[in-house]
Amino acid sequence: AGAPQGEPFRRLLTQGMVHGLTHKDPETGRFLRPDEVDLSGAHPRIRATGQRPTVSYEKMSKSKYNGVAPGDAVEAFGADATRLHMLYLAPPQDVLEWDTQSIVGMQRWINRLGRLMDSACGAARASDAGLLPLDLADGREKWSPEARETFRMCNVAVQRVTDALQRTYAFNSAIAALIELSNYLGTVGDRSHPTFRHALLTLVKMLSPMAPGVGEELWEIAHENYLLPYSDSSSSSGGNSGVVRSVFDAQWPVLDESALVADTTTVVVQINGKVRFKMERMPVGMAEEELLGAVRNHSASVKWLVDPKSGAEKIL
Repeated sequence: AGAPQGEPFRRLLTQGMVHGLTHKDPETGRFLRPDEVDLSGAHPRIRATGQRPTVSYEKMSKSKYNGVAPGDAVEAFGADATRLHMLYLAPPQDVLEWDTQSIVGMQRWINRLGRLMDSACGAARASDAGLLPLDLADGREKWSPEARETFRMCNVAVQRVTDALQRTYAFNSAIAALIELSNYLGTVGDRSHPTFRHALLTLVKMLSPMAPGVGEELWEIAHENYLLPYSDSSSSSGGNSGVVRSVFDAQWPVLDESALVADTTTVVVQINGKVRFKMERMPVGMAEEELLGAVRNHSASVKWLVDPKSGAEKIL
């Protein structure tokens, strides 16, 4: 026999308990069945007495009548929305307080992703630039500030999601990073620039392990509208030569650490030890005199830096 090799696992991840919404009779402490509670109003009421029950989240069990059948949620909201909701509620090692009604939030987010993909397809049809591959060797200094910020936000999401899936297993943090990226993409004005398409397809790749149906559907829409770059694939499964037809055949996004440095930042201005105002999207690396000049010229600085009687500037 060979020498013992130790534990075959790198890490023990103890899954937290799932707690369900529980109703109890305030007088007897008896757990109430779902048919004994009226949930139609603003507050739950005990049907027999009209009293408001004691409401809490407790470990799901038959005796407490607080179990939830997963199939019901899947039928009502879809498998991907239900799965995303479960992963987003809490880290896997923490207690999860199940709330079926809030799954609709994930449904809305999935719909927003669909609208983002539609807008990317429309921008690509209107401009050939949206179909060009993202040429990183061409020099980012030629990109607009918005395009550089789009590429930076994309790589920030790649870093956070990859770390969550490979190291911390904080799937809620991974989904939060994807939501943040999608919220930013919703503010982008020039959606014909290749960085927008690149960031959106990167989002779809990272979403797919947690929402495979939605990821594959979005990828198929991108394929039908010729948004998939030829350089992204390692194999072809028919259709456009050199393009991966399934998102699960695509390579996982590679982090570009050089893109994580922001071109702009938020400057918080303190006067007399208190925060008075903020200046958004200020260039990184401004000289001190240039920055002080921007503070003096800011509309909010007049109240704090100019004497209302003499009009003279106070010491800065």
